[in-house]
Amino acid sequence: MAAAPAQVLPPAKRWKKDPNFLETSPVHPANAVTADWPSLPPDIVRHIADSFLATNDLDWYVDLRAVCHNWRSATDDPKDSTSDPRFLLRRWIILDEVFQSDMRRLLVNTATGRFLHKELHALRHYHVVATTLCGLFVLADRSPPHAARVFNPLTGDIIRFAVPVPPEVQVTAAVCFDFSSPLLSLFFDSCCKMHIASPHSSDAQVYDFDPSVYSFFRRAVGGGLVGRWWEFAGTTDLALKICKVGQSLGVNLSKFFSGARCLPMEFVGQMLIIIKGQQFFHVLRFKTESAELLHVETICNHAIFIGRHRCLAVDAHMFPSIEANCIYYTEHQGSSAHIWKYNIKDRKADRISEAVDFVKQDKQFVLIGDRPSTIIQLLSSYTISTRDSEMAGAVKLDD
Repeated sequence: MAAAPAQVLPPAKRWKKDPNFLETSPVHPANAVTADWPSLPPDIVRHIADSFLATNDLDWYVDLRAVCHNWRSATDDPKDSTSDPRFLLRRWIILDEVFQSDMRRLLVNTATGRFLHKELHALRHYHVVATTLCGLFVLADRSPPHAARVFNPLTGDIIRFAVPVPPEVQVTAAVCFDFSSPLLSLFFDSCCKMHIASPHSSDAQVYDFDPSVYSFFRRAVGGGLVGRWWEFAGTTDLALKICKVGQSLGVNLSKFFSGARCLPMEFVGQMLIIIKGQQFFHVLRFKTESAELLHVETICNHAIFIGRHRCLAVDAHMFPSIEANCIYYTEHQGSSAHIWKYNIKDRKADRISEAVDFVKQDKQFVLIGDRPSTIIQLLSSYTISTRDSEMAGAVKLDD
């Protein structure tokens, strides 16, 4: 049987090339052109570096400088000036109740909404005393006399102080860079005392306060009011004006300054006084030029979290679940606590959830541990709970 004739394929059509089509050919490694990043013009390097400083992402700035010698030469070294405003932490907080190991911490930028898990190996060499509202660690040497240190977790810089840290349990700390030399302030709840020292001070200046005055000052520091604000916050004239407003609102003045009824805080370069009543808040702004207290009707795109230990403002636009122009706070009921939200415009208070947010353990309220935590819960916890200083246990071991 004869074989079937082979099928003849029609001739291929010749496609006309599109003149706009660019022909490409594979690039072989031998012919590849590598980017010469070290030769990037200095002005471009500085522009990129300045963008990191604008958002206070100091860790990215430090990483950029570590790339090569030319990039370091084009940018300023943070170690040359620890008081340079560009290299100071702003709006960072350390959420040290959760996501914590011996060296790992969770940091949050309340202005940009950035979350940063960071391994901080320097902590293994010190006792952690406290953290500040701007994101600094106050540490103490492990060996006597336990000299104080201030640690910047984003740059790795450490400011060394000569004064020792007392073995107190509850410590509130602040670091002020408004003057020629950094000032470290430590507040001790057990004795109502404040210690202030500069790096080269051999002894701290010690201030004894009446309990109500101490409580007001400690809350001011917990609200970010340090340095130049103290000359206003500590005046009798301001205290009388605040009391007058509180009295007109029907607030119980017996524990007005010692209780969580009068809460001073820094807010976008201004001093706010938040007066808490029964299911309502009254927000005042202190006008430094005329020493007046002005009523605040809106905090715009911000939200405020308040508690007995700290007060802070966040940009609500950077945290989708947080509502702007609101005050978040906690109400305690026996051994549990709930988070509430007060809308400044509507003057309405609502509970965030029917479920309990916190339970009491020892002397503090801690988050319920059997479910994931929301950012509202984490920020609320930050305002009502603080970790004990490690110095108290360290001194017992020394003895």
